[in-house]
Amino acid sequence: MRFPDPYALRNESPKETVLFAASQLTGQQELQEDYFLNFNDECFVLADGVSSLPHGETAAKFACETAVWAYKHIRQHRYYWLDKKLFMKRIFRSTNLAIWQKHREEGFTDGLATTLLVLMVGPKHYWLGSAGDSSAWLSRGGDIRKLTRDKPAFQAIPGQALGIRRLGLVPEFVTGTFSHGDVLLLATDGAGDYITGSDIQASVSRTGSTTDGVTDAVVSLLTAAHTNGSEENMTAVIVKRVVT
Repeated sequence: MRFPDPYALRNESPKETVLFAASQLTGQQELQEDYFLNFNDECFVLADGVSSLPHGETAAKFACETAVWAYKHIRQHRYYWLDKKLFMKRIFRSTNLAIWQKHREEGFTDGLATTLLVLMVGPKHYWLGSAGDSSAWLSRGGDIRKLTRDKPAFQAIPGQALGIRRLGLVPEFVTGTFSHGDVLLLATDGAGDYITGSDIQASVSRTGSTTDGVTDAVVSLLTAAHTNGSEENMTAVIVKRVVT
């Protein structure tokens, strides 16, 4: 009797990977004040500069760069790696302080602030941190769940934006499983405030199991937001776990 080679079986077993795509539109604005960065398909960062203050584009870019820098350095400490909520708070605290301190630099004393979404993806779970009015959803098996709270009272100088206060920023934190076929969607308010559940369903149905499919989906989502009346800066990111 011949027994199967366990190494061969392991090599033949399905492997999961993460696909993502991001896209932007400027809308009717003169400047693009949204910014997105990804690190190693495991940390996705999205920021939207507060347009009621100057330097929104600088604030968003600086926030994303600082958040990714913080992620890469903080994860080296096992204490934070084992406590993802504390890890996320540390990322936001470091980024908020960096934005707040930039006020002291020449040319930025008139203020700057930004929203921030940070998504960390592991082999089986996701961890999401949010400050501001950008939005995130999880699509699973045809069901869509909004992960961030609606913020209708987000004002011209929002207290939950990064850079407003030196201390006291407390980001939202959400975690859950992230399995094969699940889709995570991140969007700044220029897109998130203008898309419906049907728009999200239609876009998610385009994703398939390829990068081209995910790219087509995120572009269709921004198209829907524009069709529904958005004239703002808008950025959307779709992250999907697939079997290869």
